[in-house]
Amino acid sequence: MPMTGHISKVVRERFFSYLQRAFETFYQDTIAVDRQGIINWISDDYCRFLGLSEPPLGRHITDVIPGSYVPQVLASGEPVLLDLLQIRNQWVLVSVIPLHNEAGEIEGAFGFVATDSRSGMKSLLEKYNLLQREVRNANRFRDARSARYQLSQIAGQSDAMRLVKEQIRQAARFDVSVLLTGETGTGKELFAHALHDLSARVDKPFVSINVAAIPETLIEAEFFGVAPGAFTGAKKEGRPGKLEIAADGTLFLDEIGDMPLALQSKLLRVLQEREFERVGSNEVQRTDVRIVAATSRNLLEMVESGEFRADLYYRLSAMPIHLPALRDRLSDLEALCERILDECCTRLGLSIKVLSGDALTLLGRHSWPGNVRELYNVLERACILNEKSSYIGASALTVLLPGVSTGTVGERNAERYTQSLAPGNSMNTPGLTLKERLRLAEQHAISGALEQTGGNRSEAAKVLGISRAALYQKLGRTGA
Repeated sequence: MPMTGHISKVVRERFFSYLQRAFETFYQDTIAVDRQGIINWISDDYCRFLGLSEPPLGRHITDVIPGSYVPQVLASGEPVLLDLLQIRNQWVLVSVIPLHNEAGEIEGAFGFVATDSRSGMKSLLEKYNLLQREVRNANRFRDARSARYQLSQIAGQSDAMRLVKEQIRQAARFDVSVLLTGETGTGKELFAHALHDLSARVDKPFVSINVAAIPETLIEAEFFGVAPGAFTGAKKEGRPGKLEIAADGTLFLDEIGDMPLALQSKLLRVLQEREFERVGSNEVQRTDVRIVAATSRNLLEMVESGEFRADLYYRLSAMPIHLPALRDRLSDLEALCERILDECCTRLGLSIKVLSGDALTLLGRHSWPGNVRELYNVLERACILNEKSSYIGASALTVLLPGVSTGTVGERNAERYTQSLAPGNSMNTPGLTLKERLRLAEQHAISGALEQTGGNRSEAAKVLGISRAALYQKLGRTGA
């Protein structure tokens, strides 16, 4: 029995000795903190791994390692064994063990880190880090090659916009080419995204090319790709073009009217034969891509003048959809302004802003040659120039639209407001019809709410128990 006990003791000591050596080999990166999480020791290896020129003694652990498990262990007293933590853009294995005194109180903690460069877990960590990089790349590809806009995100309920949205829904159901026409800034790319989002190809890539932005000498390679070693300076492995990247998804060709005639014939082959070849290659590749084209030019006139192939035009315009200019749908102006202001303020980190009735009237007088894109630019600048204000009036927009006359809009509205409060305009005035009395009552209520909220229309809408859009609509009728 004593002999057995002696053997057990020797085995135990050898085991702990081996375990200590293995632990030191496995965990060369170590750190120690006190009960407050202040670093009081760190190994040289770990210091180098963290990229520190000198030990961070006296600093809190989270200042050096933001996601550290140490605070959790100090608070709970429970160790963390072999968990994953991302440090300096790579995943490592971490163990944190609490240090107790004789009374059982926590006095600090030790942290042990196993990296893929100096541990027995190298193979596992290398595979995990590689997998994470592939996931990040896949996510970036998915985000960059998918529809970013849905039809519901496009503001506008005018008859013209209702027709366009219905046409987009119809086109999405059928696998045909679509030609979007309209002036610059009418939102052709937004509708192309929305069409892809509604189609059966929604889980496939959405790839876009602005034909006008690519030099004529490069556009064929950008479109079809380049074969390995096709010309001096070409990559040895070649390069896929946008057509190949789009695969079975949607390829959006913006400003198709600027496409060179030579490339037009090759695009026609893609539409007719569903095949193409990379630049410098004789290998035919198949494609099932859907083409959505857009242009601000008159393609029929270009066909007549010989600048655009007639056969390609009819192939592209299996489903033509014309987007109206902003000046032809001014009833959407209010909804557009509200959407744009909310988006700009959120993106710029500003307080939400609203437009006065005078400001909307002023915007309605502009011809908007740049359409919604120009409107966005004007409102974005207005938000920046009126950073401290939650209210944008006509005077704030006058400097941004110098060609638009304000007239006496503000004076007329001020006069109407004053008259609406005058005793002579009371609901008790004899001879008023019920409709007129209701209009005056509404006008008084709105004026009172605006006065109560200091002109803040969002707050006024809350006081009245209606939406901000409804208040704008009523303001347009009352002139308040």
